[in-house]
Amino acid sequence: MDQVEFEDLGIDSGLNVELDLNFDINDLNDFAIDDAGLVPLEPLAGSDVSSSRHSNESSEAHKTYHTKRPHKKSRAGCQQCKKRKVKCDEVRPTCKACRLRKEKCIYPAAQASDSLVVDAKSPYTPPSTSPSSSASASLDVSTTRNIVVSEPLYRPRQLSDDIDMKMLWFFTTQGYHFFSIQTGRSTIVDHVLQVRLVQYAFESPFLMDCLMAVSSLHLQSVNQPIPTQRAITYRAKAFEGYRRAIENANPQDFPALIGTSLLMIALSSQMFREPDGKPLYIIDWMKVWRGIGLIVEIVSPRVLQESGMAVLFYRPPVNLEKASTFIPNNLLFMVASIQPGDTDDGHKQTYYDMLKYLGSLYQELKDHGFNPILDLRILSFFTFIPKAFIPLAQEHRPRALVILAHYLCFAKLCPDVWWMEGIADREMKQIIKEIGDEWAHLIRVPQMVLETTNTIEIAQLIIDNRDWTPTEKAKYDEKTRDPRVETDPKLIDNEGTEIEIFEGQWRYKTVINSRELTDEELNNALEECPDGTTGDN
Repeated sequence: MDQVEFEDLGIDSGLNVELDLNFDINDLNDFAIDDAGLVPLEPLAGSDVSSSRHSNESSEAHKTYHTKRPHKKSRAGCQQCKKRKVKCDEVRPTCKACRLRKEKCIYPAAQASDSLVVDAKSPYTPPSTSPSSSASASLDVSTTRNIVVSEPLYRPRQLSDDIDMKMLWFFTTQGYHFFSIQTGRSTIVDHVLQVRLVQYAFESPFLMDCLMAVSSLHLQSVNQPIPTQRAITYRAKAFEGYRRAIENANPQDFPALIGTSLLMIALSSQMFREPDGKPLYIIDWMKVWRGIGLIVEIVSPRVLQESGMAVLFYRPPVNLEKASTFIPNNLLFMVASIQPGDTDDGHKQTYYDMLKYLGSLYQELKDHGFNPILDLRILSFFTFIPKAFIPLAQEHRPRALVILAHYLCFAKLCPDVWWMEGIADREMKQIIKEIGDEWAHLIRVPQMVLETTNTIEIAQLIIDNRDWTPTEKAKYDEKTRDPRVETDPKLIDNEGTEIEIFEGQWRYKTVINSRELTDEELNNALEECPDGTTGDN
């Protein structure tokens, strides 16, 4: 594996806290997932959790267990009791016999009515009057299916009390909605976020730390009484654990690395809201976004597919040729006017590529107004950025900052995504201060957007049309939902072209920029890549 610089992942960007992490942690109660989310079961034998409700069970766990004579077989009993030919009390998810023997209790999956199941359909209804809270999308599956959930093999010791359990429960019932525009409508995405992600967290503690850190910040954002020290501690442990996991590159942790790379976007956004946060932190945040691509390179396409996590990284296709026609003229001239000897001479193509991706946002807003696909384009924008753009932004080059300021205007159209809160205004103010009078004429729109919170007015300023209004009914309702949400988001490469994973490798599909390939184009593509693969994403 090539050496990955942590700088490239953006995880060194300013967690300025000193913590004593060597604190005592109680053992975790047994957990299972039911229709209400994550719920505590009876404590394990030898648990340090002190509760009068559990005292009788704890003492009972230390008694000598005597094998009983065979009883009449239970049709709904667990596999262990059936194997020993003892009567099972059929308590879910762990029967008394298995609890006393400290064994994994598994009920036959074939008997759907007797299995512990989770209805993957979520009761959550996204807001109908404003952009949806989302970070990714997936294809929909119209039928509801039940998911059999077995007791996790790994129980994080750090989940020691009701607050910790509340944070994990909150993510499985509400928090996960903010990481896909398909939650509540796609059983596949719901299952990945509510079950698979948590399952990997049980197996890889660094993912559990990250999940808990994200949940604690989310709860704090809605004024829930989560102790600040606990949130900071989980955050510090998440960053450190993520670093070590990348360093170790243990294949067993690869699925958890994939999930953590996504959650890190929300977790690292907290730096925008810190009173003494780093100026122009958005440049470091871009590196965190880029870290997703680096993690995918580490784990390989096969692992991404087999882990089930690929659906979390779907993006809408981008027609870069068409998007370039929507770039504002003043921004095009800013790049076209670069003369030989200019400090940006030699970087014109990098700036132009950035403007084409920015043009896809203008195109979406003008053609379709407010809709979930626009939200997804805004939130996934930094996953497309050329690697060469980052050092230009790090040097605070005016043209790079101008482009970022115009992107931040779109970022203000996602007010319902809690981890985007406070990003746009703060960063635009810093860019305006940094850029100086010489470039002020290029950031007039960001300056005006900074003065309003009305999304329609922001859109009018962005597209320079004071008469513009959304022409269609809100596209977040179930009945009027934008149909492209169900079909457009796919695995997309950085040129906007749909790809797929075939036999463990990336492969172009026979569609480029939403149109079919001609025979000539297909032949040319095959000549460039005879095996049909791109070699990367």
